[in-house]
Amino acid sequence: MNNQLLHQILKNCTLHSNRNAFFIQNKFYTYGEFAQKIAGISEALLKFNSPQQTVFGVITTDSIETYASIIALWINGYVFVPLSPVNSAERNQSNINQTNIKNVLVNSLKEVENIHLKGIAYIETEHLSSSNHLEINNTNSTHILYILFTSGSTGIPKGVPISLKNLETFIVSFLQIGFQLTYEDKFLQIYDLSFDASVHCYTLPLFLGGCVYTVPLNEVKYLYAYKLMKEQELTFVKVPPSTLSYLRPFFSKIKLEKMKYMLFGGEALPLNLIRDWQNCAPNAEIHNVYGPTEATINCFCYKLPSKAAKQFNSVVCIGKPFGDSVAVVVDENLNPLPANQKGELCVSGNQITTGYWKNPKKNKVAFVELMIDNQKLKFYRTGDLVYFDEQNDYFYCGRIDNQVQIQGYRVEMGEIEHHVRIITNASQVVALTKENTEGILQIFLLVENDKQETDEIKSYLKEKLPAYMQPVKIIAIEKFPLSTSGKVDREKLKELL
Repeated sequence: MNNQLLHQILKNCTLHSNRNAFFIQNKFYTYGEFAQKIAGISEALLKFNSPQQTVFGVITTDSIETYASIIALWINGYVFVPLSPVNSAERNQSNINQTNIKNVLVNSLKEVENIHLKGIAYIETEHLSSSNHLEINNTNSTHILYILFTSGSTGIPKGVPISLKNLETFIVSFLQIGFQLTYEDKFLQIYDLSFDASVHCYTLPLFLGGCVYTVPLNEVKYLYAYKLMKEQELTFVKVPPSTLSYLRPFFSKIKLEKMKYMLFGGEALPLNLIRDWQNCAPNAEIHNVYGPTEATINCFCYKLPSKAAKQFNSVVCIGKPFGDSVAVVVDENLNPLPANQKGELCVSGNQITTGYWKNPKKNKVAFVELMIDNQKLKFYRTGDLVYFDEQNDYFYCGRIDNQVQIQGYRVEMGEIEHHVRIITNASQVVALTKENTEGILQIFLLVENDKQETDEIKSYLKEKLPAYMQPVKIIAIEKFPLSTSGKVDREKLKELL
């Protein structure tokens, strides 16, 4: 599929110029208008005469120019690094420094007044347009399309470079699952552009010739997303479970009959949440998807049956690897484990990044070669604790680093969260640990939007769990804070302990 992704996007821009490509802040933009923006930005980029694979930053706003900037960079063989306005200046500056960015594209210079970045030049894209013919300039499958940064244990974000081959493999593999999608479908894009799920939510529709419906940065995400789903009759929606949980008080009033597919990913999907939601989108297929940024968006998928979904600790199964993705569960010595034994998930295939950006030390730990069926394959160690059953369906059990030692016992925090979900109707439950003044690790429980008395929860947990797994304190919170990617922000929750 070498360059098929970019060729098809440009083909849609030129041959189907009257179709709607984007709906941004209550305004439609056609593929023809999108093409003009791409051409104008591309023309401006070429004046720099930069070598291919030069890294450019883009200050990502909810604008047609931002999306045009991404495609313009890609068709010229350049690398896109998102610089999100919701990130701290320090985080964005770190991304710039690590990738040696010299030029940053921005919709309007007015939007950079509060973004204090050093050592760069700005390219204003708001008024750049051209009727010139769009073409791809010598890109190949090994070219890096984008670098996204994930949190690092050292406090320095790790850059994850994703190539054209990685992304094309994902798009083709995803469609081969069996999704019946065409240019007539309407796609939600709720994610901050520094989060890899966003790439799925704009490249897939652009590849198909469909329309992308975006959520502005300054809006309440879950309310605006619901408004789009209802008023614009969206057919394909992908959201994190945490975002959906905010709509839970309104489930009884929601009916989205035009919805065809709903995907949930980015974090564990609580079974009780999705069961309650199914009545809101009665005609939609619901899929739980899984995949680390290092494996290009998603590499596992599980279609929820109408009844009796597979689950572990009240968390929906993540299903099977799709496409050419290969999965193996290993013990701490990297020995493959059989069915029904928990271990670390490792994934391989054409969606896997070649390694972290200029980080050989981390690469030696995170990427390993394993012999599988007499074949040596390169695997990414996800750090996720999983097991698979006899039908080769995989179950997410938490993070390897979410296993803690309490009084000499190994404790999986997901087990505590599971029992709390049973006794409560909480949208979200998070168990965290913190050392007391004596250096003893203690368990704290945070429960979202629940009216249950904490004494009842404590009594129930005493019946179900040993003493060393009992939380020392239960904290009820009206709404959990979310990160820019729409996930529960565990770091902010830790500040409440």
